[in-house]
Amino acid sequence: AGGGYDLYARTIGRHMVRHIPGQPSIVPQNMPGASSMLLANHMAKVAPRDGTALAAVNSALLFDQIFQGPASKAQFKPNEMLAVGNVVSSASVIIALSKAGVERLSDLKTKELIVGATGRSGDTYLLPLAIKRVLGLDALKIVPGYPGTREVAIALERAEITGRVWDMEGIKAARPQWLKDGTIRILAQLAPKKMPEVPADVPLVKEFVASEEDRRLLDVIFMSTILARPYIAPPGLPPVRAKALRTAFMATMRDGEFLAEMKKLNMTVDPTSGEDVERIVRDAHALPPALIDKVRKLLAD
Repeated sequence: AGGGYDLYARTIGRHMVRHIPGQPSIVPQNMPGASSMLLANHMAKVAPRDGTALAAVNSALLFDQIFQGPASKAQFKPNEMLAVGNVVSSASVIIALSKAGVERLSDLKTKELIVGATGRSGDTYLLPLAIKRVLGLDALKIVPGYPGTREVAIALERAEITGRVWDMEGIKAARPQWLKDGTIRILAQLAPKKMPEVPADVPLVKEFVASEEDRRLLDVIFMSTILARPYIAPPGLPPVRAKALRTAFMATMRDGEFLAEMKKLNMTVDPTSGEDVERIVRDAHALPPALIDKVRKLLAD
């Protein structure tokens, strides 16, 4: 509760009901654990397969079997889950508390930054791990195990940690004032290309990478930012129910009342259909095995 995933899901739930046949109630339920791996495995093995269960999961989860290989804790196969849709691409950034004294990404070769993360299968852990190893940022420390955004934000306020990999939508949902009052400094953007939500003077991580091979590795890892707010349903749904969920999701993304509320919340909507999410995940798992093997070695814990 209290983060971008939570705010998006609850807002979508309030409006999506109007576009589902019969206009059923949608009851939000938070299920934290292992950067939503607990939730995804619940959807795969426990949740009813009738269209009555929908999950907002961490974006890296869709690529976990690429990143982790046999070590993945996912109890489902790639594209086995129904991709319902995605709300927005991510403007993922690495931030530092201003009082930490870190001015730029290269400072992390010598100046310590303690980054809080949730589970080891999520983007808040995997993205900083990737840049730490590719750029040789020896002073970048990662502390996983926080239940969610709220707890990481509190830890930042208490200076138990001094940084985090976050996305701009999550910052705007949880601590929008930090972008205005100078509490945090945005060091770099972790994405294949620059996103409009990030200040123009914030560099891409790839700008600091000399090797073309390393840039390619980061592009694969940063795929999770393309699908920043994905929604999935259990496998094996009756086709009519699967179509109803996908249609309702995209209708919500075009709904005037929904868009007005999101604008009021200063939250971005730039959706991807369930069919396109499915294609992106399928194409990712079809990358050359040698490239996937290098990604897994880079992220090996």
